[in-house]
Amino acid sequence: VTPKYVVVDNRGIGYMINVPNPYLYKKNDIVTVWTYFSVREDSNELYGFLTIDERDLFLRLISVTGIGPKTALPILAYASSDEIKDAIAKGDVKFMQKFPGIGPKASQQIILDLRGKLDFNYSSNVKTDDFVEALTTLGYSKKDSLSALNKIDLSMDEASVIKEALKILNGK
Repeated sequence: VTPKYVVVDNRGIGYMINVPNPYLYKKNDIVTVWTYFSVREDSNELYGFLTIDERDLFLRLISVTGIGPKTALPILAYASSDEIKDAIAKGDVKFMQKFPGIGPKASQQIILDLRGKLDFNYSSNVKTDDFVEALTTLGYSKKDSLSALNKIDLSMDEASVIKEALKILNGK
């Protein structure tokens, strides 16, 4: 763990991964790191995140004109994914300007490009993701599946969760 990156050992091979908050990782912990591999003419770099939601927000941010990985990473370091999404949804230019490298123009561009495009019902819970995948395989939309799952106690056994979700989705 260093101030800018972590080194992840995968069967004897160390991968240097740039992360928003390196000190959330502890030496010798076994973790899942959701990555993005940036390939540029002058560099190849790995960026890592503790949740899929955080990685997906990072990918959305770097899709904005003028925002690259080195600008998007500090945004995720200084605020949670939900705070950033909320600010974008509300058009809060001042909130976005508090991040390093984000001035008035970049802040407005982020809001313009991403407003209305971020899924606020998305869950980074892996168990929920599995249920959503099962329901979408059955033909239900991701949005409807998440909505149904939000009404269910997910601590039940898997078959019961799916059964309850199907009842909700079928209006019974």
